[in-house]
Amino acid sequence: MKPYWLLCYLMILIGSCQHNAEDSPSGASAEVIAPVHVSAIQTGRMAEKLTLNAVAAYLKKNSLKANVTGYVVSVSATPGMPVTKGQPLFVLQTKEARAISGLADSLNRNLLPLSGQVTIRASQNGFVSQVYHQVGDYVPDGEPLCDISDQNSFAFLLQVPFEWSDQIHPGQSCTLILPDSSRLQGRIAYRMPLVDPASQTQQYVINVSTQKWLPENLIARAVLTLRVYPQAQWVPKSAILTNEEQNSFWVMRVVGDSLAVKTPVQPGIAEDSNVQILSPLFQSGERVVTVGNYGLPDTAHIRIIP
Repeated sequence: MKPYWLLCYLMILIGSCQHNAEDSPSGASAEVIAPVHVSAIQTGRMAEKLTLNAVAAYLKKNSLKANVTGYVVSVSATPGMPVTKGQPLFVLQTKEARAISGLADSLNRNLLPLSGQVTIRASQNGFVSQVYHQVGDYVPDGEPLCDISDQNSFAFLLQVPFEWSDQIHPGQSCTLILPDSSRLQGRIAYRMPLVDPASQTQQYVINVSTQKWLPENLIARAVLTLRVYPQAQWVPKSAILTNEEQNSFWVMRVVGDSLAVKTPVQPGIAEDSNVQILSPLFQSGERVVTVGNYGLPDTAHIRIIP
């Protein structure tokens, strides 16, 4: 009887396995369909841009000097004060006049010389950047009294790493973005013939046209256009996938409306939130997966979400 019951048990077990296999589609796990967002591949103008810091400066600073030896009796100049050419800034009294004025009580007034005061005036338009003497100071002839920054010499100094110097040249236009988000249009005038030994950067002078008084040492962002691609094809940055070493790149190209195929690409420049695709050349209207593409295998089944 034992072999009979054992045979019945085996027949029941085999029937149960066949029933479970029929309940599972194709005898395997159910197919996974990934929900994704897609975007069409665009074609048009793209520009390669470089953004660097530029510092405001007045390149010409004239030193206003004493033209006599004497004492400072009046000072109108203060640091940062705008001045115009011919504006009085200092009054000096010669040392001879100061010495004789002490004898005024013992001499006939008709014998006294003039007051001996000399007015020193601004030599140009600009603003006072430094004041060296105050009332009561003794100054010899030729002593600097103050520095005046020439208003017409205002420019921005662009700091360029030396390895990029061959991409920037005089005459090139750029946009300066100030800290308050206002913009100025500038043009590179020339480059300085020296390199900073610490940062290995070279200075370029950017001329700007503005009616505003801008302070020295103001830092702006200079945006320069290095190269323009009139017919570039690009995709959103989120469509580009890469490996851990970042030496291989690909996109998930949509085939039909239900399949995503892994397609190797060679990325180019980045502009805003888009990346140029140098190769391959996609056909007009082709689409790539932008959301839900991470971890998708090649030839993955997808469902496009509007």
